[in-house]
Amino acid sequence: MKDFFKLWFMYLKMVFRCWKEYRIDFVIGIAAMFIANIMSVVFFWVIFENVISLNGWSFGQILFLSGMLSVVSGFWHSFLSGSSPWRLEEYIRRGILDRVLLKPIGTLRYFLMSNLDEDGFGELIAAFFILLTGAHLSGIIWNFQTILLLATFIVSGILIFFSIITIFSCLAFWTTRIHSISRIIWHFMVFVKYPLEIYNPAIVFLLTFILPLGFINYYPSEVFLGKGLHLQFAYLAPIIGVVALIISYLFWRFSLKHYTSTGS
Repeated sequence: MKDFFKLWFMYLKMVFRCWKEYRIDFVIGIAAMFIANIMSVVFFWVIFENVISLNGWSFGQILFLSGMLSVVSGFWHSFLSGSSPWRLEEYIRRGILDRVLLKPIGTLRYFLMSNLDEDGFGELIAAFFILLTGAHLSGIIWNFQTILLLATFIVSGILIFFSIITIFSCLAFWTTRIHSISRIIWHFMVFVKYPLEIYNPAIVFLLTFILPLGFINYYPSEVFLGKGLHLQFAYLAPIIGVVALIISYLFWRFSLKHYTSTGS
């Protein structure tokens, strides 16, 4: 693990040097992602110009809920998207994975280390802006305890999100092309931008016990906002995050053993 972080920091230095050479592209990429994500605030603002609340949730509370999801997504986009379905699919289809397997580093570690997306920083900056704006409008008071709790839930959300994406990515070892199937995750991500109680109980069950996206932002948000379906579920998020990470890693190793080269 020590060698992995040493290699990762060396890679970061190299990436930052590249960004210094292409500063305009770096800035434009971040600005574009920032603006794209801020548009969600405009979208919600338009909705709340026509309704007083969304099933009892105010404009600020919806922003907080959406902001938590965006922080998790932005962190993954910036630092962990190396194991994304579309990247693994390309490596398998083009035969690049064969060369990766020969490298003196774990395959999953290689994927995570070898990809840093600067555009994700724009998403991450916008996410914190949305989150803090929602917290201010919702009357959330920050102190050491609430900041620590928020950090814990964000880390838990990152683990859950990363684990779900990684598990879906592993399907590429059997199907080769996985991009279309992976879109399922992104469609379900739209669901958790809104309070789960507005959906049919079957959807709530799915997003809680089958595809636990609700533990990324919905249940943790309940603790800060004091409302929702099951406030006690929020404290399961760290446990689910760790369990999901273990399962995804074991599934990655299992899937890798069934990898068959395409011969490209």
